[in-house]
Amino acid sequence: MVAIAVICWQCLARAQEPETIKIGGQKPLETLPSLSPMLPSLNLPAAPKVEVKPEEPAIKPAPPPLPTNESLIITGPILQAYLYVEPYQTRFEVLFDAATMMTWLEPDVVVPKSLTTQQQKQLCDKAGTRAAEWCALRTGDETLPIPQPLINVIKGLPGNTLPIKEDEEVALNQAMIGFIWEFATPPGPDELNVTWKGWIQGATKLPVRVFFGPLSETGEIHSSVKTYRWRNQGRLPRPAPLAAVPQFEMPKPTRVPLGGILWLLGGIVFYTYLKITDHKLPGGSLPFIAVWLLGAVLMSQLLVIPVQTGSSSPSVTQVDEAQKIVAPLLRNVYRAFDHHIESDVYDVLARSVDGELLRKLYLETIQALTLDGREGTRVTIAEFSATVDKVAENPKGAGFVADCNWMARGIVGHWGHSHPRVNIYNARITITPAKGEWKLTGLEVQEVRRL
Repeated sequence: MVAIAVICWQCLARAQEPETIKIGGQKPLETLPSLSPMLPSLNLPAAPKVEVKPEEPAIKPAPPPLPTNESLIITGPILQAYLYVEPYQTRFEVLFDAATMMTWLEPDVVVPKSLTTQQQKQLCDKAGTRAAEWCALRTGDETLPIPQPLINVIKGLPGNTLPIKEDEEVALNQAMIGFIWEFATPPGPDELNVTWKGWIQGATKLPVRVFFGPLSETGEIHSSVKTYRWRNQGRLPRPAPLAAVPQFEMPKPTRVPLGGILWLLGGIVFYTYLKITDHKLPGGSLPFIAVWLLGAVLMSQLLVIPVQTGSSSPSVTQVDEAQKIVAPLLRNVYRAFDHHIESDVYDVLARSVDGELLRKLYLETIQALTLDGREGTRVTIAEFSATVDKVAENPKGAGFVADCNWMARGIVGHWGHSHPRVNIYNARITITPAKGEWKLTGLEVQEVRRL
């Protein structure tokens, strides 16, 4: 469902005119569409060459936007690291220039002037076999499991990377090898200790730039120490809390004392039998009636069956009533993907989504919130708002159908720069009751606008 478009250097020239994508006339979509970038490429003239200045060891603003310079040339060895500290995830990224990496992996092989797609893949595979344990992370005293690194060829310079087409051959003096380790961490870790073991070709210093919330700072890992310590000190914003799942007061069911009814009927049948057969009870009928009534009172507390009369959920017909239900459910869908462990995402998502839509929405949203191509990182939603325009009864059962629109804005930073994404949806959603709570069970997207 939920997705947001990349505003990159290719589409800045069109920023004044939003793109409108017609989905079609009311065709059922049980999931959100995947929002891969669908913007046409522009033949933009080359911008002036950017002078990369050394960073000062001070707190800096959040990552800069994507670069627009297509003539970034690597003039010497590159070794640069980025530490992204986010709620529930810490990501460590390291960039090497491709020439240094190739010389280290195969010192006897002549380095080519450019890398074909096949050579890029071979280089990444070889690097992956050597780099599996280069990076380790501790949160306080706990050492986290080391994930398998994600390795790709990256074009450009640190903090100034450029997109690579699927079958593009990359010049060696524009090629870097990027390593990403993603660790599942607490929502607000007090302290992180990164250990680096990838000292190749005589390197002794690894510059590190740390991004956390709207801030960044610089540091360094030295080969003699091998560890960089980052302390939170309350600077990392806590993740947005989940909205309370909308509930409704179910009408109290009618309690039917089945045990008491059966006891009374049994007593009537027995008394009728005595009358018909002209049998007499020892001591007369008065003791029998007293025992019968006492048993009826006691049995009325046994086998009590609740019987629901009327509708099990209230009727929602007003826009403002639907607004209070729809907005929290959609917000929680995005908040679920703040988590990065699959089981955690699924558990939080299940609080607001039910039925077959739950599984499909999980898969589609993972795809939609993940940066396309070789980026591999996931967008974090920073702002969300939803509005209900129209409400109608659910033609397929209980609950209601709402025509609504919502805006989701997010940003993801990597390799030292950021990708903002903004999407506006117009959709028809189905909300149904389940055990005293409202759940999102259907989604029909009609229009998506990328700004």
